[in-house]
Amino acid sequence: MTGRLVRLRRPPVLNVVPDRWVPEGVDLEEVDALWRTLVESNPRYHDGDCVHVLGVVRNGHAGATIHLAPTSYRFHAVRRLGMDTGVRPLGVKGLCVVPGEDGPRLLAGRRSEASGSYPGCWEYLPGGGVEPGPDGSIDPQATIRRELREEIGIEPAGLDPVPLAILEDRTVGTWEIVHRAVLDTRPAAPPGWEHEAFAIVTPESLPTPASAAAIAMAGLARDVLRAAGG
Repeated sequence: MTGRLVRLRRPPVLNVVPDRWVPEGVDLEEVDALWRTLVESNPRYHDGDCVHVLGVVRNGHAGATIHLAPTSYRFHAVRRLGMDTGVRPLGVKGLCVVPGEDGPRLLAGRRSEASGSYPGCWEYLPGGGVEPGPDGSIDPQATIRRELREEIGIEPAGLDPVPLAILEDRTVGTWEIVHRAVLDTRPAAPPGWEHEAFAIVTPESLPTPASAAAIAMAGLARDVLRAAGG
């Protein structure tokens, strides 16, 4: 099983502990050596702050509480070289409704071969890691808006993106808050390096290979399109 999806009826509650999380029982010198290897292979790697998911708990109010602690991105990045430190960063993913020739559709993109996760795979857009603000605050909606600008090049139309679910992606080792957003225009081409192509799709027409996260989101994607009249 590559992950699980926790559906929400209200935004998740974020509980951030102040103490910085450092994995226990891990050789930090080995982490540093592997990190240097990653940076040498791809200079785009940047060791910024991220937030580690300590746990996700249903809170009894048709929602969930996500317990978080600040940590360093390198602790997660080295997983790609076979070292799992236990860090599970919080990220965001989007299901963007866009106008299609046969009604509303969803925006998808094919990840570039240089991507750190799911290279060459198709996924729903956008997505990205949540970074703590200068005061330690966590704002997933600001993150999804940032990713819309960086990965798609446009702003969502109308209301703010709405959180619909929490996805545990066991393939990549992250937790993602999945949002619905509405775009009033169809983007022409990816503005950055992370994606090589865009497509306007339904869950059934999503090109292959698809990421494990996109496959896990198929039922939710169908519900989003149904609600949009697609």
